[in-house]
Amino acid sequence: MFAKKLFSILCIQPVQVLRSVALASATSTAVLLAGSATAAPAPRLAGLTESAIVQIAGQPVYYESGGAGAGTPILLVHGIGAGTSSWLFHNNTAALAEHARVYALDLPGFARSGALPVRYTNDLYTNVVREFIRNVIGAPADVIGISLGADYAIRVAAESPDLVRKLVLVDPTGFHKNPNGVVNEGWYNRLAGTILGSLAFDLVRSPGSLGFFLYNTVYLDWRLATPDVQQVYSDNLKGPNKGYAPWAFFTGLLDQPARDTWPRVKAPTVIVWATDDVFTPRSSARDFLAVRETPLVILPGRAVPNEESSSAFNTYVLEFLTN
Repeated sequence: MFAKKLFSILCIQPVQVLRSVALASATSTAVLLAGSATAAPAPRLAGLTESAIVQIAGQPVYYESGGAGAGTPILLVHGIGAGTSSWLFHNNTAALAEHARVYALDLPGFARSGALPVRYTNDLYTNVVREFIRNVIGAPADVIGISLGADYAIRVAAESPDLVRKLVLVDPTGFHKNPNGVVNEGWYNRLAGTILGSLAFDLVRSPGSLGFFLYNTVYLDWRLATPDVQQVYSDNLKGPNKGYAPWAFFTGLLDQPARDTWPRVKAPTVIVWATDDVFTPRSSARDFLAVRETPLVILPGRAVPNEESSSAFNTYVLEFLTN
């Protein structure tokens, strides 16, 4: 498990190690204060026209919203990985916004939400999703989650069924992921807020590592990892304290096993799986289907079938949400 996580975060090339060591001594540590007043940048997702930054559980949370449809509000929850954000839904938001009001958030520690030097956990992220629905959307929502974002959505639906009407789960990370709640505290303490972690994170966000990551783990069609796409991922990793959330992921703090939560979900659900997911193969769907008879859609792609097969994804999801 740790080897897979490390590969997903650290695509290290030897020549970059020397570069990072040279830069480390000149790198100062900055702290993002939770109370800082920050104007929300302009929305970048198609069909979404508003943006804001709200405080949830002591964390700044950036989100975009838009859409004038009369359907149930839709919340989009991205997965966890180097440079990820709500931008993972950039091929879906315009179509969804024709049906209902859409909300797309950046989880704390990622992208435009910024990052604090704190211990990010699965409990925090689940609570952020729950409180966002309750206090920002203010009504039950349909939730579309990718990877670990899907697992957080499952937990919210299980624990707060009044907040979730329907679920769309895209490549949830695994039924038995970290079943014993084991966290590698030693590695977390070595990486979070340390010189070693700073060095490693310089490697994570280097152009060569990001390109390798996108070519080999995110996209099945490597041509989709264009320079513009790589720039989005690079921009998401800029700013102080951006290593805290990835290191929390690597050491198990963000794992959210579905073994105990999925059987308690009553909301109508559809599962979408990519044909070639590197870390969570489509055979992992068997555990979910064994517990509950659920529609399963297989689409071409790796980590983001909603992006690589967006036309088919949008058509199927809208049909599911409207029926």
